[in-house]
Amino acid sequence: MRLSFRPPQPPRDRADTVEILPPLPVAVPVVEGPDRDAGRAGRDAVDRVEAELVRAARAVGVAARDGCAETAAVAADTLALARGLEALGGRADEAGVRGRALGVSAETLATESEGLAGVLVQAGRHLDRTDAQSRVLEAEMTGAAQDAARVVEAAATLARQANRLALNATVEAARAGTGGEALWRMAEEFKLLSADATRAVEEVRALSRRLSGPGAVAMGSVATSLACLRPAFATTGAAAGAQAVAARHLADDACDLAESTEAFGRDAAAAATAAGEAARRMEAAESVGAGVAGLAGGLALRTVASLRQAEIGDRRVHDRYPVDLAVRVGNWGLGRVLDLSRGGLLLTPPEGCSAPAGARLSLDVRGIGRLQVQVVGSSPRGLHCALVDPASGSRMRDALVVVEEENRPLIASVQGGAAAVGAALEQALAEGRLPRHALFDTSYRPVAGIEPPHYLTAAVPALEDILPPLLEPLLLADPRTAFCFPVDRNGYAPVHNRAQAQAPRTGDPAWNALHARQRRLYDDRIGLAAARSTRAFLVQACPQDEAGRPPLREVAAPIRVHGRHWGALRMGFRI
Repeated sequence: MRLSFRPPQPPRDRADTVEILPPLPVAVPVVEGPDRDAGRAGRDAVDRVEAELVRAARAVGVAARDGCAETAAVAADTLALARGLEALGGRADEAGVRGRALGVSAETLATESEGLAGVLVQAGRHLDRTDAQSRVLEAEMTGAAQDAARVVEAAATLARQANRLALNATVEAARAGTGGEALWRMAEEFKLLSADATRAVEEVRALSRRLSGPGAVAMGSVATSLACLRPAFATTGAAAGAQAVAARHLADDACDLAESTEAFGRDAAAAATAAGEAARRMEAAESVGAGVAGLAGGLALRTVASLRQAEIGDRRVHDRYPVDLAVRVGNWGLGRVLDLSRGGLLLTPPEGCSAPAGARLSLDVRGIGRLQVQVVGSSPRGLHCALVDPASGSRMRDALVVVEEENRPLIASVQGGAAAVGAALEQALAEGRLPRHALFDTSYRPVAGIEPPHYLTAAVPALEDILPPLLEPLLLADPRTAFCFPVDRNGYAPVHNRAQAQAPRTGDPAWNALHARQRRLYDDRIGLAAARSTRAFLVQACPQDEAGRPPLREVAAPIRVHGRHWGALRMGFRI
């Protein structure tokens, strides 16, 4: 019979990997005698404890996941608030810079306005002086016009006198006849003098008209304009002074606003930092919540594994052997049989086949034949079925002969190795090479910077010296052996085979997962079942690992030290 294995689907929750089964049915053979009722009562009590523990773990997991979701939402909101505050702080800083720039501009405007007011005051003084000078000039022009009028009158009088003299000289020359030539010349001179005087009078009159007419009016207009400019200059100067005062007030207000805005920006930055820290703490709380959910599932897995592997809680009447056999389930179609025992089997039903506890199924298993079974429970792994008729039991026994014969040498090898490891540990205790408290030390101290996590205990140095000489011969004795290493009751492997116990590399978890397999906790369902089993042996199917290596058949046997259960020796064999 060929045994092969397929990797199972990974569960969504570690607590879901725990099999919760009802009490064993009456149809399954049990030990007869006075201890029968006590044994059944003990198993029933273990079943109830398991059920309550897993329900509690699942409730804690659900609550933790809900809390994680709420915490994640609050963390996202807080992070958004932090980003908003950071942006607000940035805008506040920009506003502060603009406020200070406005203050500088207002201060410059105030200075320029004060300068303009001073210039206007100085211009007013110059205007006053110009007004006074213009009034003096106007008076002088008026006096000049009057003097010109007097000159005109004098020149007009002279012209009239010269004209009379010319007339008189002409008359006297006429009377003198030929002897009046000198008088004729004199009369001509007086005529010329009268003409020049007349022209001079006209020119002076024209000048007098210009001085007393448009020139006087222009000087009056200048004086009037200067008189009008004086209050305008005064008003403009006052306005410039007021503008300077207002600009200085604006500069002070802008500086105060800039300081307030910068203070607000600092407060916003501090609030953003606080909000970011709160978001980080919420993310940490989310991680803690996820860890709580995982811890609850892991606690349920560990506790149930401990109860199942203890003598009082061990439900297995017969040893189970992992297989992978095709089976036709009634009219439902093809399924898989994952393990066999003399009392029943584990069935992965075909899709759509939902058989409740108590239902009977007709199976046609490849290599075994037709079996009649009754469903006694279900778990994420499949349907747990018990044989219900003698013919089915007979076919199962015949099939198990082959399976047991195939596994017997493997089991013997593992049991012998476990006994040798236990004897070596007892000898080390007797010789004082290994203190008893160190051997059973469960204070796992993580090694920083290594992924997957590595741990140290007080026994590791001594175990690294004692165990490898025992493990390597067991590994090389059978070419089918893939690994051979011991674990304590918590699944901690202090040492591993030399080929898989290389020094870990910091920052290279993929390499460590394949080559640095010592000092690690193998606390999955398979690892805990092997570590805590007190049965003479335990055969399990190891699915394909993360490196893509093919599935293995694992056999584990307990390691006892002076009668105390220390852990187990795990050996994997290629199929």
